Amino acid sequence: MRFRRLLCVGLLGTSSFPAVASAQATGDQARLIFTVSGGAVAGRDLWSVGPQAVQFTTPADSLELGRRIRSTLAIGFGGAYFPGENIGLTMEGFLVGLGFEDSCRQVFSSGSAAATAVCSSIEEASKSATAVALSAGTIFRINSRKSFSPYGRLNAGLVFSSQNSVQMIGQEPTPDGPSHVLIYADDHSSRVEPGLALGLGFTAAVAKSYNLRWEIRDNIVGVHRVTGTTPQAGSVPPIERTFKHLFSLTIGFDVVLERRRGRRY
Repeated sequence: MRFRRLLCVGLLGTSSFPAVASAQATGDQARLIFTVSGGAVAGRDLWSVGPQAVQFTTPADSLELGRRIRSTLAIGFGGAYFPGENIGLTMEGFLVGLGFEDSCRQVFSSGSAAATAVCSSIEEASKSATAVALSAGTIFRINSRKSFSPYGRLNAGLVFSSQNSVQMIGQEPTPDGPSHVLIYADDHSSRVEPGLALGLGFTAAVAKSYNLRWEIRDNIVGVHRVTGTTPQAGSVPPIERTFKHLFSLTIGFDVVLERRRGRRY
């Protein structure tokens, strides 16, 4: 819902700039541009498995488990260089988040209070994370000397994540305080995965050396997901790498450091 509201605000906001942008059109061609941007990244379901046996009593309780990628804020820093009028080279660092929200439902309950408590702790778990995509690619623009300049980009690179997308831990209350119960294990506390970004947007001139930028992007991020259950809790589950489409909307501010004078008509 937060992502949809930001999308509406971003699109409606374009109506306030035509007069300003028209006044700033000079016929110049921007060659070297640095951009800072902010916005939102939409979440996606990541994995869901069950029933997973958890041995607190005999017979064992079983749980249906799931994990979702959280919606989050996006921040980007980048630059672009255009050796010609239309095609340019771009480099960027883009914060995509990759925090998680977990879910748990008891499929079979033996009546164990410990199993119920562990499932409840998983259901309430929300894990923030820092994942940064470092990428380079190409950008194609049209109307580079006009007030509004649409463009498309294709970037490829690596995503560095501080969060483990496989490991899952619940908590069981004890007289000495909460005790961790390992459901799924994974030795990797962080990962480096491939990433791809496809973006469409436009820039609007607001001053001689400044632009505003709107962009909708499909961030295609490699991430590991659980594909099945284990004979008993506490071991490494079967996993595979998958690629998730995390859509984002950003509004940015450009600083143009170099311009080439174009013809006036």
